[in-house]
Amino acid sequence: MEEQPELIGRESVLTAVAHQTTAARRGRGARAVLVRGGRGCGKSAVLRRIAATETKAGTTVLSEGGRGDRRPLAVARRLLAQAGLRVPELADPSAATFHRVYRAMWRDVVALAQRSPVCLVLDDLDACDDATVHWADFVVRRLGDEPVSLVLSHNRAVQADLASAHVVDLPPLTAPQVVDMISTTLNFPPDAVLTSLCLTLSGGVPSHLTTVLADIRAARALRQESVELVAARRLRDQPDHLRAIATALVVVDREELVGPLAGVSERVAENGISALRRQHLLGDGLPEHVRAWYRAGVLDVLDPAEVADLRHRAAVVLDESGHDVRAVADQLVHLPAVDAPWMSQVLHEAAAGGQPQDASRYLRRLVELHPDDIELRVNLATELSRHDPAQACEHLAAAFHRTTDPDLRAAVAVKHALTGRTRTFLRLARDPALPQDLTTLLDAVQLSIDLEDAHTAAAAAEKAVPPSASDTTAQRCLLGVVAEATMRGGGAVHEAVGYARAALADAEALTDWSMLSAAAVLRVAGHSADALAVLDRAVDAFSCNGDSLALCRSLFQRALAHMSLGDLPRATSDAAAAVQAVRDGAWHMPRATILLAWLSVQTGDTLLAERLLGEVDEDEIRHLTPAHREYLRTSAWLAYTQGDLAVAAERMAACQTALTAVGLSDPSALPTWIDIVQVLTEAGHDASAAVREVDRLARAWPSREAAAFSLLARAYTTTGHGALDMAKAASDGFAAVPSLLQQARTELLLGTRHTEFEQPREARTHLRAAVGLALRAGSRPLADSARSLLLGAGGRMRVPSTADGMAVLTASERKVVELAAAGATNRAIAERLSVTLRTVEVHLTRAYRKLGISSRAELADHLAS
Repeated sequence: MEEQPELIGRESVLTAVAHQTTAARRGRGARAVLVRGGRGCGKSAVLRRIAATETKAGTTVLSEGGRGDRRPLAVARRLLAQAGLRVPELADPSAATFHRVYRAMWRDVVALAQRSPVCLVLDDLDACDDATVHWADFVVRRLGDEPVSLVLSHNRAVQADLASAHVVDLPPLTAPQVVDMISTTLNFPPDAVLTSLCLTLSGGVPSHLTTVLADIRAARALRQESVELVAARRLRDQPDHLRAIATALVVVDREELVGPLAGVSERVAENGISALRRQHLLGDGLPEHVRAWYRAGVLDVLDPAEVADLRHRAAVVLDESGHDVRAVADQLVHLPAVDAPWMSQVLHEAAAGGQPQDASRYLRRLVELHPDDIELRVNLATELSRHDPAQACEHLAAAFHRTTDPDLRAAVAVKHALTGRTRTFLRLARDPALPQDLTTLLDAVQLSIDLEDAHTAAAAAEKAVPPSASDTTAQRCLLGVVAEATMRGGGAVHEAVGYARAALADAEALTDWSMLSAAAVLRVAGHSADALAVLDRAVDAFSCNGDSLALCRSLFQRALAHMSLGDLPRATSDAAAAVQAVRDGAWHMPRATILLAWLSVQTGDTLLAERLLGEVDEDEIRHLTPAHREYLRTSAWLAYTQGDLAVAAERMAACQTALTAVGLSDPSALPTWIDIVQVLTEAGHDASAAVREVDRLARAWPSREAAAFSLLARAYTTTGHGALDMAKAASDGFAAVPSLLQQARTELLLGTRHTEFEQPREARTHLRAAVGLALRAGSRPLADSARSLLLGAGGRMRVPSTADGMAVLTASERKVVELAAAGATNRAIAERLSVTLRTVEVHLTRAYRKLGISSRAELADHLAS
């Protein structure tokens, strides 16, 4: 018979029981067997297996469980009825009557055993009626001479002697037995981590382990509801005082306070905690998140009213014993009613000194109690804006509609606009009676949001006016955004930089939206070190104060700064952190996802880039600038890298149209214009309009980098030897910034042009420089392109050894190659990596070329070597 998971580790028990039942069948003086153990330890499974074995051996098996009817002999009556034996109802429940009936029942069983051996199986004896329990004891003392066996089980002690029964205990499963059960259930051998998790969570109890493994098998993960279920079931099997100790410890998490809360002495509390830990009933040793689920399940043994009472008493004990106010508040937030003045005071104090997410919990509870308190709502929204902007906006909207005070309405409108990046209340908040600083702040926020909208950006940039001074925070906020508006509107570089530096004059200020605008201006103007200093300060500050949204925006801007310098690894690290923060917070910030996709293309992980772009809905960002242009640019580069020049040119042309439609003279778009020029030119399209735009932007914003972009654009579209001089001057300009990636592109162009003019020596010089610069920048695709041309021009490159032969492949190519070598079809690879079939084909073709092979068979041999 195939081994059932619930019987793993019970082999010795089955053997012991079978020894007695076999002796009974053979008339050799068997004893009754009493199987003991807590609920879920496998007693019923053992009894079912014994019943099946005895039936197969020709024994008449009568089996019943203790449940239901509590009338005298109710369970025994159901048991014997299976063989047609009748047990009378007892009108006179005297001892003499019981004894007479017991003897008659035993005679009937013995008579039945004359035809074939009999095995009586009573599961959960402690749940049987008292008369059935005493009859079982009566039978236990008479076994031995007849072919009758008796197998019993119980969880707790019963009111009977059963002294002559052979007792078999069912201990918790050991670690090796848990390994066997996991392997049997999940069909793979577990590692030590999974084994320890399952053992600790289940306490080695088979039924609880079965629940855990069934959950893992169904969901391919361990879920909270399964953990809570196991925790509650395990604790319900414990004595009352241990349940009280466990729930008290989960609520208060301070051992010295468990006794008063559980209503037991200090010594009983200490002993109880030790006993609970020995049985792994407190979740100790579990991963932190699983432990939190387990402890939540412990409270499920109480009804909601009992939990509320326990938390109320815990709050009082914590408060009276002088514990931290936040520990008291952590209890109060769970109460259905915070109806005492001291409770509200505690929540206020805890919110004032807690971390943002903790503070928002305390304030949310107060807002529920006092929904019309505007100050409370604004404070709550301020905390929520750092990690849950959508909820923050809801409370700010409620606060705005609940007040008629002009100053307060303006302040709330500013917070709402900054948090949700919407203009919803800005117009409604304007009032002639507002103080100048509030009006200035409204202007700053309005301008910041307008610059993001493709329909309003040009007009906003044209109308942007700096404040008359830079003495207040509001004025500096406006200056920061005016600096960006001046830059993007094609204003003078010295004016934009001046506004940016004035906006950043207060080193203590942390206004992420305006300081990030100012840092962007410094970056585009070529003051990269100053921009990075600002962004480093922002990232450090927002990491410390818990403002996740501001941290995300700062990481994104710092990624742009690293990218402009050509430091793709650092840019990718910051962009990835920003995207993770967006996902964790469920925010809408598509620019972070698009930037990470662009960086993935540049570093060779086009599979990741394709997945990231698939997460962005283009229709939702068409009105956003520069998000839409960045999306079009990235999708064009992805197609270009995959060898689809026609699609790349089509997307770049769409990007050019989008840029022109906005109507800005934005020098920060110069890298995008250069990409448009390159791709359109290589595709044989007319790029003259794009070149003219690059020249116009470079004249309007005469930085060293802008001049280099202008030279590079003309070098791409010039066919004669004059292109060489332009490209050389562009390379020198990018080297001065420095901008490694753009310099590498320019050196690649120089190498290409010299190759076309049949000047291999000069070509090799520039192509070697391109390889080195691209590798320093972290762009494997660009380095590969330069390397291929270098080899074609007669240059030499180190041949990778067997150990690093895969190093010539990009990250995406490596993923595809490994799956292909393992035998996966192209379509299976595409489905596995969530990319198109065409993408897989392109990666395989390029990998074959780089590795010098031509088939999958050769690929497998290459990897095996």
